[in-house]
Amino acid sequence: MILFQHKSTARAFALIICSASAAFPSQAQNVAPKGQFIAQKFDDWYYRCSGQPSDNCEVAQIAQVQNGGKNVSVLTLAIAPKSVGTGKKAKTALTLTALLPLNVFLPAGFSINRNGKPLAKLAYRNCNQAGCWAQQALEPRDISSLGGSESAEGVVRLMNGQDVNIRFSLKGLKQALEKLQSTKVN
Repeated sequence: MILFQHKSTARAFALIICSASAAFPSQAQNVAPKGQFIAQKFDDWYYRCSGQPSDNCEVAQIAQVQNGGKNVSVLTLAIAPKSVGTGKKAKTALTLTALLPLNVFLPAGFSINRNGKPLAKLAYRNCNQAGCWAQQALEPRDISSLGGSESAEGVVRLMNGQDVNIRFSLKGLKQALEKLQSTKVN
């Protein structure tokens, strides 16, 4: 679910992302060989694994807008276990990865707000032909903060200085994360 404050903003954002839309991941089924993909839907979030049941698991949601009669991806969110730190201090933490279209203002980062209050600010990691990637390890308080609401907003700043709010659903996230955390991570 996407919410733009002005129709002109929606059109401008749709034009910017059209060129990148073909490069966005549309379905994880294309990643794993046939028969080695597991997916389960929890309202608006997907739990999915490629490879063996405990390998490469994540919960994800793809937010889209209509442009020219076609759905165009404007935000992909994924939460997955990732090793953080090195040596004896290494631990596994849930990491939020956001994929946004090209032509975003990188120094502004990508913000997530819930109920009008800042929840997280992710720094962009890199951009490639698929779009711009922002990533952040989630603390337990960040994960619990995502509960209790039906939606949140991602805020991206365009190159012209305009902020665009992208509303996404939180319905099913708690259940999908419970499934993810119950999966053995190698």
